Amino acid sequence: MIIKANTEGLCVLLNAIVNALAYPQSNGIAEVFDGDAEYYQVLVQQTSTHEKLAPIPYQEEHEPK
Repeated sequence: MIIKANTEGLCVLLNAIVNALAYPQSNGIAEVFDGDAEYYQVLVQQTSTHEKLAPIPYQEEHEPK
């Protein structure tokens, strides 16, 4: 994975990571745009077990509207 972003975008992602670390019971969320200006939510979640690191299948409820 390669992440390319301006300073503002990196700060948004950093804040989501910090929130996931500070509040492990909830997700850190970053609202981002890709190179085609499509909107996505990035969920950052802390886990302590290998089983929880398994890939998460794509879920339509997280699809931008």
